Amino acid sequence: MDIGNENGDTSFTNNLVGVAGVGSAVFFQQLRPFSYHDWRSIKRFLSSECPLIRAYGAIRFDATANISPEWKAFASFYFMVPQVEFDELEGSSMLAITIAWDNALSWTWDEAIHSLETTMQQIASVVIKLKKEASGESILSKTHVPNKTHWDLAVKKALQEINTSSSELVKVVLARSSRILTATNIDPIAWLASLQVEGEDAYQFCLQPPNGPAFVGNTPERLFHRKWLSISSDALAATRARGESRALDLQIEHDLLSSPKDHLEFTVVRENIQNKLESVCDRVVVEPKKTVRKLPRIQHLYAQLTGNLRREDDEFEILSSLHPTPAVCGLPKEAARLFISETEMFDRGMYAGPVGWFGGGESEFAVGIRSALVVMDSGALIYAGAGIVEGSNPSSEWDELELKTSQCMPSK
Repeated sequence: MDIGNENGDTSFTNNLVGVAGVGSAVFFQQLRPFSYHDWRSIKRFLSSECPLIRAYGAIRFDATANISPEWKAFASFYFMVPQVEFDELEGSSMLAITIAWDNALSWTWDEAIHSLETTMQQIASVVIKLKKEASGESILSKTHVPNKTHWDLAVKKALQEINTSSSELVKVVLARSSRILTATNIDPIAWLASLQVEGEDAYQFCLQPPNGPAFVGNTPERLFHRKWLSISSDALAATRARGESRALDLQIEHDLLSSPKDHLEFTVVRENIQNKLESVCDRVVVEPKKTVRKLPRIQHLYAQLTGNLRREDDEFEILSSLHPTPAVCGLPKEAARLFISETEMFDRGMYAGPVGWFGGGESEFAVGIRSALVVMDSGALIYAGAGIVEGSNPSSEWDELELKTSQCMPSK
C-alpha cells in the first residue's frame, strides 16, 4: 500500500510527503456499506498521542451495487494499519513497525508477533525496484465499456432526462471502463512511481489487499482534510487540456472561466459541498469562489471550502454525506446514482470512491478518480468519467474521457 501527496502538502501529519506500507497490523473489511460502527472500530486502534498511526484504505463508489469479481478483494470497504511503514517527511524519513492485537477479536499478541515476523521475512527476501520503467509493457489491445456508439446513446439519454420537466435530475456523471491487455504483467508499484511525473499538486496512491489486484491512481481532487475540528474540501469540476503555448493556455483558461455549461457544472458541485459542510460546521468560507487549477496536462474550475466542525464525531457525517460529490455522481445524488446504476454496464468498484487515511487527530481523503485496477495476468482496467449537464455534447465528453485517461497512464 502506498499513498502520498507529490507536492509535500503540509496538511499531512508532520509534513508527510508519502507513505509506503507492507502487511496489515489490523485490517477492516466488510461486504456491507461502511457505517458509523465501522468508523468507531477503526478509531479504536488510533491515538492522538501517536498521530503517525494511521489506517489507510478506500470505500466503494456505490455500496448498494453488486460487487464484480475483479473488485471482490476490496469488499465494500478496505482499511488497514500497516505492519511495516516507511514515512517520507519534508527533510527526513522514518521507518515504523506497528503491532496491534485485540483478544476480544481473537487476534492475540502472539498471533500479531507471528504475523509481523512473516512480513519481515517477506520484505527481507524481496527487493522492489521503484525505478523500473512502468511504460515498458507494450499495450496489445484496448477496449472500452461503453464503446463510442453506446456512450453517445447514454449521454443523449441523460440529456433527455435532464431536460424532462418532470425529472429532478440536474447533473449526472457517466463513466467509462477501458481494459488494456499488455505483453507482460504490469508492476503496480512501478506504475505508481511513473505517475509522480504527472503528479504535481495531486495524490498518487496504490492500494492492494492480500492476493488481490492493485488500485492505482493519480487524483487531483481532495474530498476532505480534517485536523482536529478544522476541515477543508475541494470543489473541482469542468475540464480542459493545457495549451501548447502560454498564449493558448491563457485562451483555454478564459474559455473555461466564461463557459456557461462549465459554470453550471462547477456551481452544482461547489454549492452542494458548501451545503454539506454548513450542516455540521459553525462557519464555512469559500475562497476563491471560482478559479482555474492547472495540472501538467489538464485544467479545471476550482474552489476551496473551509470550516470548523462542531464535534469530532461529525467526521463520519462529513465522509458519508460528501461522498459521492456531484463531481463524480451528479445531483440530486440519489437520482443520479439510480441513473448510473441503470445505465452503466460495469462495476465502478473503488473508482470515484473515497481513498485516504484516518488518524488520531487528523484524517485526509481524496476522490479515487484518474485511477486504474491492475489485474494480474490480464493488464488493467482504467476508469474515467464526465459530468453531463444541459448543454453537454457526447463527442466532447468522449474527448474529455480520453484526456482524463491520459492522466493515470504510465509515463513514457
